[in-house]
Amino acid sequence: MKRLLFLWLALAAMARAQASPTVLVLRGGTLIDVASGKEIRGSIIVIRGERIEQTGTEGNTVIPEGAQIVETRGRWIVPGLVDSHAHAGDKENTLLSLFLANGVTTIRNPGGNITQLRLTRERLARGELVGPRLFFSGPILDGMPPVWPTGSLLVDTPERAKSAVNFLADQGVDFVKVYNNVKEPELKVIVETAKERGLPVAGHIPRSMTMTSAIEVGMTRLEHIRITGKEMLSADEAAKIDPLPVGRREAMLWQRFDLQSEKMRALVQRLAQSRVFLDPTLVVDEFHEVSNPDAEKNDPNNRYLSEAFVEENARFWNDPIFEVPVELRAAAVEAFHKEQNFVGMCNQAGVRIIAGTDGPGIGRLVPGFGLHRELELLVASGLSPLQALRAATSIAAEALGKEDQLGTIEPGKLADMVIVDADPLKGIQNLREIHLVIEGGKTYHPETLIQQLRSQVNKKP
Repeated sequence: MKRLLFLWLALAAMARAQASPTVLVLRGGTLIDVASGKEIRGSIIVIRGERIEQTGTEGNTVIPEGAQIVETRGRWIVPGLVDSHAHAGDKENTLLSLFLANGVTTIRNPGGNITQLRLTRERLARGELVGPRLFFSGPILDGMPPVWPTGSLLVDTPERAKSAVNFLADQGVDFVKVYNNVKEPELKVIVETAKERGLPVAGHIPRSMTMTSAIEVGMTRLEHIRITGKEMLSADEAAKIDPLPVGRREAMLWQRFDLQSEKMRALVQRLAQSRVFLDPTLVVDEFHEVSNPDAEKNDPNNRYLSEAFVEENARFWNDPIFEVPVELRAAAVEAFHKEQNFVGMCNQAGVRIIAGTDGPGIGRLVPGFGLHRELELLVASGLSPLQALRAATSIAAEALGKEDQLGTIEPGKLADMVIVDADPLKGIQNLREIHLVIEGGKTYHPETLIQQLRSQVNKKP
């Protein structure tokens, strides 16, 4: 009887131990509080299971008995990074773990195959895939276009607009994305229906509208810097340029835009006052307008990608939609620098800026690496390193509507964080010096993830 009782007690103790979440403690590092900008040296961060249990400093924080200790002295700890515009997770060959190796613990996907996105999110939640948290819009909503975007839902009447939003809401999307050719009556219905279903509306500024009118209708998340000619130019000029393919259009528009004009200044103030989120995706514009094709094709980061992926994305420069004619290449470079100045003006005015890439792609758009380049471009545009870091953490979490779960390192929030070897507030490039990534309390070493990826890529025919 005693032996049976002892066995029962031992089994019960084992069951309790298995049920108890793992306790992880980060000890001694410098915690960057992105909300206040303070650097808290000698920090103690207690993680129980997937959440942060407490934060404090050495000497005034009790470390739970039996906790696993991770020494972080001499390193800096920031919240997990968010790529707010990444077309990832809706294809089998997306290298999700490469995002994670670069400290990206959350992805906001504005588009894609909704079935595959749902399945990917479920596999990530079950631990069958290693990668970031995934939020998505599913297929984009578009009007009758000259060129049909793959995977779009056609919303060419108010009735279809309402039906499409309800379908997406029923499928579990996190937001709704609109595209270039949506007309104002349909956009109004999209916004009204999305609001009823508790979803924000993001996307491109429709070409038939202005940024100001789109904001007034109710768009709250603006993807890219898409200022139409209709907003700034004469009606005749706008009618000639706005319908052009993006490669020609953006170069010609920004060639004519005056950043110091009353209209441009008024637009910046409108963006600030409306409290919208602006996702500039400067890195993809740099890729389109400035980059050298040969350099991008031969970028060493491409070694993490399959040959098929590199070849597919290298065809971009032959796409007539994005092609910049020889006579407009100088104007395209000038356009990019004007876009950066516009972002700086928005930042000074208090516009809420988030960091997205519009990747994945090759070269500077390789998964994860692209977000670091975007942060460097934001700093080059006038943001401080702290402001750029917020664009990929706390403000990004607000744009997702998940600020109670993500974006800062606080008790009760999900334990997503990045431990780096140098101070990112002294130079945003230091954020690339990643020592350890934590997502939901699980630890990942970047070099291990990258070695696994390289072996997978090398095995593929």
